[in-house]
Amino acid sequence: MEKIFNSTRLYDFRIYYRIYQLGEYNNFIYNSFYFFAKYGIIFFFLAFIYLIFKKKIRAFLCTMLAMGVAGIVDLLVFAFWRRPRPFITYSSLIDPTLAGMKTDMSSFPSSHTYVCFAIATSVFLYGHRRLGAALFLLAVCVAIGRIGVGLHYPSDVIGGALLGIASGVLVYL
Repeated sequence: MEKIFNSTRLYDFRIYYRIYQLGEYNNFIYNSFYFFAKYGIIFFFLAFIYLIFKKKIRAFLCTMLAMGVAGIVDLLVFAFWRRPRPFITYSSLIDPTLAGMKTDMSSFPSSHTYVCFAIATSVFLYGHRRLGAALFLLAVCVAIGRIGVGLHYPSDVIGGALLGIASGVLVYL
């Protein structure tokens, strides 16, 4: 079992490092990663304003509740397991520019990612298909941006995406 975990960690790091290096070698890609990692979540809160403006209160309440459910699960994971962020674990290889980004020491699951996917799922399930689809695309950009600037491993954002989708579906049901 330990061999499986070690090989999984190795693949996780390799994928992470390749994405990170894309930004290291291309300034436009890095700036895109940074923009979505830092500011991407703003688009999701703008979706809240849209839902309130359109008087879609059930969809708005569902998104708030989905974020709350995901947040509780995140706190439970945080209480029992704190995976260090990649820029901490591999500080000799990675020098992220985290100007203006607030981070804690824990990497799993990605909070930004689960919030984005919880909102996208809730909006999509409540009949706002176009907005939900656009939010899913933005959620993927946020997730990749979080990897690209050195904040998360791919498994962190995958875990965050699954948590966000599951909480959105659970609240909808």
